[in-house]
Amino acid sequence: MILNPWYIAGLIDGEGCFCVSISKHQSSKYGFEARLMFEVEMIIEDKPLLESLQETLGCGNIYILNYERYGWRPHVKYAVKNIKDIEKKVVPFFKKYSLQGKKKKDFEFFCQAAEMFSKKEHLSFEGIEKLRNFQSKMNLSRKLK
Repeated sequence: MILNPWYIAGLIDGEGCFCVSISKHQSSKYGFEARLMFEVEMIIEDKPLLESLQETLGCGNIYILNYERYGWRPHVKYAVKNIKDIEKKVVPFFKKYSLQGKKKKDFEFFCQAAEMFSKKEHLSFEGIEKLRNFQSKMNLSRKLK
């Protein structure tokens, strides 16, 4: 089922995450690897909703997460990690159907990061440092300051 795009914008404002990830990577030139990810995680009963989101955006994957060790119900995650899908589908979608809440600022940094990826700037030391700066202003990091 294709979802109303404004419904998606509201859903993502409440439940979504735009993420810039930097991890150590021995074989990369500067010892780090940067990645972008757009994701939504919900309880397992909402899997059909995330499947509809996947169908509407035309990209991404769905993962079943088991949190039994924490005493939680299973969850499901929809994630887009492919940079081309982020550039060609995710970013244009949310530029057209803009977010209204706190995720709007995260999305702005995410867009800047995606632009850096398209220019291959994330492959330099300076690029990694700029991405770290974005990270420090996004999601949970923003709340801690």
